[in-house]
Amino acid sequence: MKTTIFVLIFTMAGVSSLFAQTNPQTNPYPNSQADPLQNISQEITKISKSLQNFNKSLQELLEKLMVSKGMQLNERQQKLLLGFEVLNRAEQRLEILQKFQIELTQKEGELKTRLGQVEEAMQPDSIDRSIAFIGTTRGNEMRENRRQTLDTERKSLQNVLAQVRRNLLQTNEELRLAENFVNNLRKKILPQIEAEISDL
Repeated sequence: MKTTIFVLIFTMAGVSSLFAQTNPQTNPYPNSQADPLQNISQEITKISKSLQNFNKSLQELLEKLMVSKGMQLNERQQKLLLGFEVLNRAEQRLEILQKFQIELTQKEGELKTRLGQVEEAMQPDSIDRSIAFIGTTRGNEMRENRRQTLDTERKSLQNVLAQVRRNLLQTNEELRLAENFVNNLRKKILPQIEAEISDL
């Protein structure tokens, strides 16, 4: 009977490819002109759907495997199999959170850089230089229009940056909890699995 759990474990280890198929690598910000908050929301939706598809595919695979092999698991093996499945899913979620943390950190850096550029462009001498070669008699009006345009962009960047930072703080906390959960689960489940297959 110990070969049963051994076969299932190595079968499930290969199931990670199913998740890769349902979670293709895409740029979370494909359009630099798009609303960053909307892009983040869309990425979270994609992640949620990918996890749902993965869970469904995993369940279907397990059901097919049980039927085709006619396997009968004792209570301990069932618990180990369940524990391994939970660990597998927790590790997938941890990986997603790690990637999302990196993406948010990169986005924060991009926004801070652009915000610094806008604030520099709002300096009076910078505005003067921007219209110096236009050759117009409406210099004061153009300066004010330029200042208002930059001020609108600055406020928008500040709002988006604040939202990204809130999301990053939340993601960091979720990542910390996920890492602790995975580490504790590994310490508990893997030694039991190793003991179960030790005499193969």
